[in-house]
Amino acid sequence: MKVRLNSLNDGKQIISAALSAGDLSITEPELESPVTVTLKIDKGASEIKIDGVVKTTVKLVCDRCLTSFSRAINGTFSVIASFTHPELEVDDENMILIPPKANEINLNEHVHDTILLAIPMKILCREDCRGLCPTCGVNLNQTDCQCDIAEPDARWEPLKKLTLNVTEEK
Repeated sequence: MKVRLNSLNDGKQIISAALSAGDLSITEPELESPVTVTLKIDKGASEIKIDGVVKTTVKLVCDRCLTSFSRAINGTFSVIASFTHPELEVDDENMILIPPKANEINLNEHVHDTILLAIPMKILCREDCRGLCPTCGVNLNQTDCQCDIAEPDARWEPLKKLTLNVTEEK
């Protein structure tokens, strides 16, 4: 998403746009709807403060049961674009230096990163997902498996005795 500087008025304004996966170079996860971006822009004499809200729907695969499902993604980002000398170096990733002859600010990277950061590290189709049976592989959310529950490995017995002794001492 590119914001044209010459089309911005001084003060506050709101800009909205819809972007595709191709616009943002997103291959994973699969987007099921366009990415809607709403920008709250406050343009001052020396800098522009941009607060963005990103919304879309993505197709994910559950880490426990391997079922595909859709999830709404909502995220925010903030950027400050400054009209300062281009030879200055800034370590802050949320700060953009605008060269004197520049006419636009490209926010695609910020929108892209916001989408990826809004996806949880542990992807679950639902909070109480039971996953797959380790023996037969049946999805335990859909049916109960008929596997025989095996006796615990006898090699763990000394460890069980150790934990029982610790709890008895308390």
